Amino acid sequence: MNSRGLWRLGFVGSVIGLLLLPWGLGSAQGQSATKEFMVVTGEWQWKAKPGEAPVTDRNRGSVTVMTRYTYDPGFLVVNKGDTVVLTIHNLKGDHHIVDIPAFGINEVKIIRGEERKFTFKADKAGLFKIDCKNHVSAEKEGPMVAYFVVLDR
Repeated sequence: MNSRGLWRLGFVGSVIGLLLLPWGLGSAQGQSATKEFMVVTGEWQWKAKPGEAPVTDRNRGSVTVMTRYTYDPGFLVVNKGDTVVLTIHNLKGDHHIVDIPAFGINEVKIIRGEERKFTFKADKAGLFKIDCKNHVSAEKEGPMVAYFVVLDR
């Protein structure tokens, strides 16, 4: 897929996410709800075609192959007080080490093909990271991160 196609895919995904945002915020004010999410791991790769010039990959310099690991969706929204049921399915990559320390999930290894379910109370408002400690930098095909927003409602 070329860069224009990737841009369109990202744009469409963002629009869909914004359209679904009210549904994700659907619990009535003052009432908590249970919110369930399925997040999958993804792997994006670009390879130069024969004769195509290399590109610059951040601090790795000139490369003819780039790989990135991602969580999809990369942005989750709940209300403070909601119970969150988060299932992460590792579809790509040998293993990922999931880390959400704000909610007591500390470096849990998930191997390829495995699904892991985490249940926790969103007891504090803010923006929190869902990190993969295996892919933290450009040298490790990262950063692999998703964002978890807890609204103070």
